[in-house]
Amino acid sequence: MTLKEDFLQSCLVLDTETNSDDYKIAEIIESGFAIREGDDWTLFQELHKPVDRPIPPKVESICYITNKMVEDKPSFVDSKEVFVEVINGYAGGYLVAHNHFYDMRVLQNHGIDTTHYKWICTWRMAKKIFNSIRAIEETNLPYLRFALELDIPIEMRCHRAGNDSYMTAKLLEALVGYMEDMNLIDKEKPYGPQVLEYATSPIFYERMPFGKHKNELMIDVPVSYWNWAQKNTDWFNAEADNYDPDLAASINAVLNIY
Repeated sequence: MTLKEDFLQSCLVLDTETNSDDYKIAEIIESGFAIREGDDWTLFQELHKPVDRPIPPKVESICYITNKMVEDKPSFVDSKEVFVEVINGYAGGYLVAHNHFYDMRVLQNHGIDTTHYKWICTWRMAKKIFNSIRAIEETNLPYLRFALELDIPIEMRCHRAGNDSYMTAKLLEALVGYMEDMNLIDKEKPYGPQVLEYATSPIFYERMPFGKHKNELMIDVPVSYWNWAQKNTDWFNAEADNYDPDLAASINAVLNIY
């Protein structure tokens, strides 16, 4: 087994579909994961009935999971044993998700604490790898699926937990391939620690990602704007929900140049 394959075998790729994009109140309406078997990934997914609030039409229109589909299903809390057992089986490996912060917080709110696990976020990896590649305009999973021409059946819909887990797994493979091609990984050493370090270290933006100075080089943004941001935004407040550690690190790096 190659070092790359050994790493992929140690990864549990997971996803949750919920009835809200606010992790503080979101209830899981579908759970899913993908595991490495042979040279491909096998996906699993299970529907769940929310307890506190029904699935709103907006969510139904995105994930195509309706209240009728889940009306006879158990809640996630009442049927989470298998999910917990699978996660525990990867205690020595890695949990993988696209925007892992959301899934980690949602699981925590459902009584599953994964904060002590080694998480690898493919969204962060993509942001870092394609930071200076203008041809890749977005880093959301549906876009990357097509932009990178991932080998995924066209009939596989996005925004279903098992499907998105499978897509994230295929994306992980592709991103590790990019790391190899860009000499960002030592092929003679175990891949896991290297990918984890790459995924968790700060992303230094070359260009401002939003706001009045969007797409301007960070170094060209006036210092007065950064001074204003330090006083009037949560960009540097690690306790805030919209805290962006990469933006904070990027701004501090620019300020240290002056």
